[in-house]
Amino acid sequence: MSDDTTTGKTFKSVHRGAAISPRKARYVLDMIRGKPVNEALDILRFSAKRAAPMMTKVVMSALATAQLDSGVDHNRLHVVDVRADDGPRMKRWTPRARGQMFPLISRYAHLTVILAEKEPKRGRRSGQAAGKGRRARVEASKKAQAASTGEKAAASGGQENA
Repeated sequence: MSDDTTTGKTFKSVHRGAAISPRKARYVLDMIRGKPVNEALDILRFSAKRAAPMMTKVVMSALATAQLDSGVDHNRLHVVDVRADDGPRMKRWTPRARGQMFPLISRYAHLTVILAEKEPKRGRRSGQAAGKGRRARVEASKKAQAASTGEKAAASGGQENA
């Protein structure tokens, strides 16, 4: 979120107590972090991970919240923040050999999605050679370099240092 500019409105949705380990959910979260909402939903739709349907519901909930606001362009919504925080743990015991007991710990997660509008990315290239191919850009660069070296030569009185 450091290099992209976002508008002030964010839309948050949380699934508390999801029956999945936070570590397992983070594999899915890393796939959709920073992506546009439509692309993130496509990624989740074709993911085989168990957390994918859970995350799809959370993203759809945040998207529905965003659709309630009429001033939002839904095509510019991006997933700016996703988290899988630790939820409660269910601790049980299982009997083992020689009278011992081993713990069974079932982990739960709080899945959080935050959507926001991002400004459209500006192209790296601008000017006359922006829409042309590489050859045109190289020629434009050579002309600009020749013009700048010509100005330096004229300013120094025609003497160049070797």
